[in-house]
Amino acid sequence: MAKLEKILVAYDGSPQSKEALQWAIYFARRTGADIHAAKVFEPIFPRASWDAAGTLTPELFEKYGAARQEDQQLMEHVKEKGRGQEVEITTALLTGRVSQTLLDYAKKHGISLIVTGTRGHGTVKQLLFGSVTHGLVSVADIPVLVVKHYFANIRSGKIDGTGATHKILVAYDGYPQSQSALEWAIEIARHIAAQIVAVKVVEPFQAGMAYTMAEGGNPARMAEQLQEIDELDNKLMQEAQAFAHARGATIETVLLHGNVLESLLEFIEQKGIDIVAVGAQGRGILDKLPLGSVPHGLIGLSPIPVLVTKN
Repeated sequence: MAKLEKILVAYDGSPQSKEALQWAIYFARRTGADIHAAKVFEPIFPRASWDAAGTLTPELFEKYGAARQEDQQLMEHVKEKGRGQEVEITTALLTGRVSQTLLDYAKKHGISLIVTGTRGHGTVKQLLFGSVTHGLVSVADIPVLVVKHYFANIRSGKIDGTGATHKILVAYDGYPQSQSALEWAIEIARHIAAQIVAVKVVEPFQAGMAYTMAEGGNPARMAEQLQEIDELDNKLMQEAQAFAHARGATIETVLLHGNVLESLLEFIEQKGIDIVAVGAQGRGILDKLPLGSVPHGLIGLSPIPVLVTKN
């Protein structure tokens, strides 16, 4: 069951992590969730850093100590940021491989949502190799919210409570992963007065499949096949509405036609969407997905925060 109780922010002082922290504070003030902010030091020292006895050279040891002191000051600033918005933040300085260390911390402390920053518009290819974001999204079995330089651009009414409403898009296809995305969208929406729209994209290959299935390319038979596809998709969206209704929520549903990623990105731009939620397959599966996968594509190209959930 989706329930936002504890949020972990992957923090390193970068503009992207500050953005992640702001989103976490925003959620915490409206949900009462606890916030944890963790800074991970990943010790990677070149061979020249070690002396003959196998210990760090004094110069590098001094630099390491100075870096940790800077990290402590950084986390004090995080606490001050929270107090300034009436939110207490638990901070942690950790050492290890960044993604795995954060995931271990999340498991130990019962975290329900990880918030991490990533750079602005880029390419999916740039995101795939070695980034902390990729590691978290690929392996985490809890939702991960990936944010960019966006929070400051939200209309002021959405922040100061004057009545403007968020819009959350859920990429929906009826599979358990997309149901998980919808469930988490409902959990977030109930706290931040958001409207939810579930979008199913009918890809061109479905029409091509209908043509192929039509005996001899018979136009009448092809029309029947296309109608059957539309009926199945409409039934799917009715099921999404029933799924939401059972959880006390009302959602809008939309059917689009075209390439999935391109259609979702265009819809985000046209409709002023604030958060997009998408389901991914099980643990580690993103490592095996092609560059064009929808979760990766949205993380790489969407201008707004992307919530990635697992089933």
